[in-house]
Amino acid sequence: MALNLDFTTEDEHFRDEVRAFLAEHLTDDLRREARRQTTVFPEKDVAMRWQRVLHEQKGWAAPTWPAEFGGPGWNATQRYIFNEECARAGAPGLIPLGTRMLAPVLFRYGTPEQQAFYLPRMLAGEHYWCQGYSEPGSGSDLGSLKTQAVRVQDPEHGDHYIVNGAKIWQTHGHFADHIFCLVRTRADGKPQAGISFLLIDMATPGIRVDPIITIAGDHEVNAVFFDDVRVPVDNRV
Repeated sequence: MALNLDFTTEDEHFRDEVRAFLAEHLTDDLRREARRQTTVFPEKDVAMRWQRVLHEQKGWAAPTWPAEFGGPGWNATQRYIFNEECARAGAPGLIPLGTRMLAPVLFRYGTPEQQAFYLPRMLAGEHYWCQGYSEPGSGSDLGSLKTQAVRVQDPEHGDHYIVNGAKIWQTHGHFADHIFCLVRTRADGKPQAGISFLLIDMATPGIRVDPIITIAGDHEVNAVFFDDVRVPVDNRV
């Protein structure tokens, strides 16, 4: 059976809407900065400027988000049209760490309180995220991760974890104000068991970010160290 790749009338109207928006709001300086991109991720300031325009003008900052969480609720064809037109117009890329990597986890597994707090701030660009998966000596073998989170409770800090360990290859970790982090909360059983997902404020005492400079001289990735970092249990997804 032949695949029908023709757009419907509604699709054509949507494409016209996207083109009109880009013609009005995608400025020459944003196009120019997008052309200068030399690394995998766009420059933080440029990407966030463009995200704020999309969010404030149209609510288009997260094309894949469902409407119930503040996204446009587009279907696959609309997402394709939007991405195609943005590429054709030379728009900057969007940073995927929060909106595409963390947000779907919160959609499915986050508490209502986590969704209400983090998702709007993610859309508005108030929070800038990095990921905490790989570790020195482990790479992407998450079953071998050693960063430890011990649950404790005391009158001063309440129910919380004490996190110790290190993560590596944190893209844009030097810009991030939050990190979503895999930690070991239990050591018994299979290595893949006992791993928890924490949301951590990078301003928390005990966190250090060291730059990793690539052979090309770029600073895009980092190592992040945790030394007795207190994380509320409410921040566990």
